[in-house]
Amino acid sequence: MNKIKFFEALYTSTDSIVARRKSLVLPLILILAGVALPLLSLKILEGPEFDNINSAIVLLGIALAVGGGIWLLGRLTGKGEPFHKDKRVFLTTRTLAFDRSRRSEVLNAIGSGDVNKLLSIPTCEVSALCVMISHLPDNSFVAAQAFEYAELEYRELCGVTILKK
Repeated sequence: MNKIKFFEALYTSTDSIVARRKSLVLPLILILAGVALPLLSLKILEGPEFDNINSAIVLLGIALAVGGGIWLLGRLTGKGEPFHKDKRVFLTTRTLAFDRSRRSEVLNAIGSGDVNKLLSIPTCEVSALCVMISHLPDNSFVAAQAFEYAELEYRELCGVTILKK
């Protein structure tokens, strides 16, 4: 069950879904806050009575800057997330796990394109049978693909199916 392969199949299945990187604004703001916070605290809180507070603020600033840097690096090196061009919204992706005995129900629900039927099937904690779903927040677009765990890997049971457009 490879998320990247699922996304690539999703991009080729419809023209309205493209790969797009998320905004870099929030990680950059976090880095700037992490750099500015210690500098401001050293200017505003002067004197030996503020040494402990300054040390804590410097530590917090370093943590914010490092966290923002890691977040920024992840956004720069990633291939992007599924984005719906017409609605201008990123798709949410989640994985549902089902009992192996529900295989025919799951495949019938995906094959018939019935999202409500698929979501009404009881899930379980053991991921012997998984369905990866990408959808818009309002569920106006839903795509799914089923996988089964066999011989130490996940195998596709069906291709990426568009359940709702």
